[in-house]
Amino acid sequence: MNPAENIVPFHFGSPGKPLFGCYHRPAPERVRKCAVVVCQPVGHEYVNCHRALRQLASRLCDVGFPVLRFDYYGCGDSSGSAEEGRVSQWLEDTSLAISEVRRRAGLDQVCLVGLRLGGALAMIAAEHSDLESMILWDPVVSGKDYLEGLLQLQREMLRFRHKPSQGWKSKGPSEVLGFALPPLICAELEKIRLLEIARKPAKNMLVVQTEHTAAGLRSHLQQTGTQLEFQRLEAPQIWRPTADGSLLVPGLVLQSLVSWTSRTHP
Repeated sequence: MNPAENIVPFHFGSPGKPLFGCYHRPAPERVRKCAVVVCQPVGHEYVNCHRALRQLASRLCDVGFPVLRFDYYGCGDSSGSAEEGRVSQWLEDTSLAISEVRRRAGLDQVCLVGLRLGGALAMIAAEHSDLESMILWDPVVSGKDYLEGLLQLQREMLRFRHKPSQGWKSKGPSEVLGFALPPLICAELEKIRLLEIARKPAKNMLVVQTEHTAAGLRSHLQQTGTQLEFQRLEAPQIWRPTADGSLLVPGLVLQSLVSWTSRTHP
């Protein structure tokens, strides 16, 4: 099958809030018994990671996995403005994506792959889904720490442009690198605490870390009873802005994710 012909762009979900998705359809003779949903980051991290996640979806599809990439409401090519985005809405969108890939692929088993905030959304959304497996790639463990990192990035960007006022310091910016960050989103992000989730997110889990920001997540997940594999890989943090604006694709990480998914769902 020609790779250019097995990607189906479409809209799904509520007619009033349609979501944009890309369905990677494997060759019929290679289809496995599990479908994959890719949960992307948001804001500038979505842009920086887009190329890598698209390649990940293609690689998974090449080895037989039906894969759905999608944009949350208010993000990417889905409906809604960036100011309308909410964590609560994105969790609903993730559940819709799980249902959609099950319908399109005709499969019950689903693996969620979440990067950065997408990892946090995947783990939280799992409460309402019976998931076979899950991959967390440098997930946001603490929403408060995630927000502080975004604000620090914004401060660094503005450092040589002008001196921030005292009001800016106390309230924070309404955007980060050109993407909206309204107070309501901030309030919901601050409530994200993965280490407080006691239930088992999925039967099998892989956690990949390329930086030391998920302290305690490994031991916490082991206590939930999931079958856990943890990998610490030396690879670039692809969600961070690069000096020349290039979009990085960490081949080592993608290879590891595809290999684990293939072993877990032979």
